[in-house]
Amino acid sequence: MNMEINLFKYLTFKRLINALLILLSFLISRIIRRPVVWGMPVSYSIEPTNHCNLKCPECPSGLGELTRPLGLLKIKDFKNLIDQIKETGFYIQLYFQGEPYLNQNLPQMIKYARENNIYVSVSTNGHFITKKNQDYIIENAPDKLIFSIDGLDEETYQNYRVGGTFKNADEGLRTIIKRRKELTKKLPYIELQFIVMKQNEHQINEIFNYGKATGVDKVTLKTMQVSNYENAVKFLPENSKYRRYIVADNSIRIKNKLKNHCFALWRTSVITWDGLVVPCCFDKDAEFSLGNLTNKKFRDVWRSNEYMQFRQGVLDDRKSLEMCKNCTEGLKTNILEIEN
Repeated sequence: MNMEINLFKYLTFKRLINALLILLSFLISRIIRRPVVWGMPVSYSIEPTNHCNLKCPECPSGLGELTRPLGLLKIKDFKNLIDQIKETGFYIQLYFQGEPYLNQNLPQMIKYARENNIYVSVSTNGHFITKKNQDYIIENAPDKLIFSIDGLDEETYQNYRVGGTFKNADEGLRTIIKRRKELTKKLPYIELQFIVMKQNEHQINEIFNYGKATGVDKVTLKTMQVSNYENAVKFLPENSKYRRYIVADNSIRIKNKLKNHCFALWRTSVITWDGLVVPCCFDKDAEFSLGNLTNKKFRDVWRSNEYMQFRQGVLDDRKSLEMCKNCTEGLKTNILEIEN
């Protein structure tokens, strides 16, 4: 089953025209160096919650470093948003910060989005997928479920996924795959994601064998994001092939050239659990909030002066924006993908 082919069934004529308008307006914006936006986003990241059960060293949510409030997205707010975007948007990532399955309404959200012919992707650490709730999850499955497992034994796994266990993650993965097979379901398409770091790069060959043994649909190696030199030294793998950074002179800089444009500001948008609209997934603490959906429609925020000014700032001097200095837009972060 190929996820990319599966995506085409969500395209309607209106969604296709909108996508073409977005692409064209972005290209024109690059040429004239002024933001032109003729369409709506084709994709969205919507945050079910910013609570997390783990304390990963590079995650502000797990470490309790987020200054914005913690909470859970309400089902009525989610449905209201879907109703606003469903004519033009056809791809949703139901995750941002936090562990999505901590929100007990997540399966209902997935169901509502899919009822509106929207492709849904969810990323999980797997600790809340159990035999007790497996049927409920399968019956309300996303199109794609990304399992993040960054180590194949307890020592390696817990080195980064602090507070979790390989045992629980492994059981969650095997549980959902076994039950999907028993129920003869095609969904969710399951992608095993392995973030390569110094402590686990010796397991790169093993992760593909593990993927075949468990029956996942795809195994993806991903480069690691770090926020400072100290964590770069501690976590980045020895093999530079698996790094998104250049580390030298007691500093780090991303390999991305950070040219003065960013398609993400035209094709997608990120919405926090409490309705803040932020430019992209690198604004984890909503420092660059562009509007609030508690008192505005998304369309009004998307075309607001605040959003246009932010786009203009990227077209003028992207490197001057602190949020953009760690950006991977246009840089390949999934370095190896193998479908089973």
